Amino acid sequence: MKILVADDDRIARKVLRAFLEDASYQVVLAEDGKQAVELLMAADAPPIVILDWVMPGMSGPEVCAKLRVARLRFRPYVLMLSAKNDKNEVVAGLDAGADDFLSKPFNLAELLARLRVAQRMVEYELDLHKKIAELEALEQRHHLLGELIAHTPVGGGHAENNAAAEPPPPPPAEPVPPQPLLPADQIASLASAALEQLGLGEVHAVEPAPGYTPPRETYSAWVSLIATDQKRWFDLVLEAEPDVVASLLEKTLNRSAAGSTSKKAFLAEALTIVSSALRSELRQRACETLMPYLSRGMRLDHVRQRLPLAEDTLQLHLDLAGHAVRLTVVEQPAPFKLKTSPQLRLNDVLAEAYPPPRVHEVPLLNRGAILNERYIEKISAFAEATSEQHPIPVFSATPLAAFFNHEDEY
Repeated sequence: MKILVADDDRIARKVLRAFLEDASYQVVLAEDGKQAVELLMAADAPPIVILDWVMPGMSGPEVCAKLRVARLRFRPYVLMLSAKNDKNEVVAGLDAGADDFLSKPFNLAELLARLRVAQRMVEYELDLHKKIAELEALEQRHHLLGELIAHTPVGGGHAENNAAAEPPPPPPAEPVPPQPLLPADQIASLASAALEQLGLGEVHAVEPAPGYTPPRETYSAWVSLIATDQKRWFDLVLEAEPDVVASLLEKTLNRSAAGSTSKKAFLAEALTIVSSALRSELRQRACETLMPYLSRGMRLDHVRQRLPLAEDTLQLHLDLAGHAVRLTVVEQPAPFKLKTSPQLRLNDVLAEAYPPPRVHEVPLLNRGAILNERYIEKISAFAEATSEQHPIPVFSATPLAAFFNHEDEY
């Protein structure tokens, strides 16, 4: 973790830098209070600052006061250092905005202990910021989905009626059938019927022109669907060029697309409608399903890597009232594994609640939970506290799931 050391004493800066770097921290130095404020106002500001009280130009408490009134996305954790040890002065430093206070001369082991506390607080606050951003994005998505539903024509399209009239095929005889659960022609029919609900008219699967090369500058949305009893994992990717997404959004909601976020959200919700149609079809076949991930949108030209797709992947080219979109469907055996807590990885999906009911009445995590760092820590702590390693059934994330969930942006 990055730490800013602000001290006008060159020797003190040098000693602290060597000590902190030896403790595996990244150190940024400031020679006075003014330089410290400039560094802490930057976009890549260190989340922790060790701040000397007495500095030329701007003292430590003045720096704290400046940070307190600034509209920062994330306010740094401030550890104030000072030779002052009068209780009133300590109170004044804390009231100015410092989070902790350490009198000089100080014990280096105590400094490290206080920094570990600071790091835990910073990590917790960063996690809260991320959760708040996700909730705000989800709220926007719900508003958009509500608009899409409100504009859905009553009665549906003819393709949906045809699909509903077909009797569901018998359930597969084997746990992992050699043939796809959903054939390409049925996926095309289901996807077309679902997208017709956007109110743009009939949707048709078309053949791409000879020599067609997918454009690099596209909006892309992804979601996954797991048929748990059949141990099959579906990755769905919907792609369209920027002007196509803008036009579809405008025609569907009768308003212009305002920014990249709205376009990504629109394509993601369109894919949610498609995936729901496929999930309903699987349920008619008595397949148990999970949709653990929220559909995600992305600008492919904003990332360096290309989509991790095999050459023989099913790609359907759909015409939506003269607008071309591409639906990619990857059906593969679900990488189901039994793991111990040290073997867990980010984006693993719990196949069963943890811990199992025979071990603990109330589960820590429910089935379908996507493992992040905090969830893995909770599982590891429980395993350590109970001195038992219960096998944890998980679905390991596919390459596409890892690709779309590696990005921080929605």
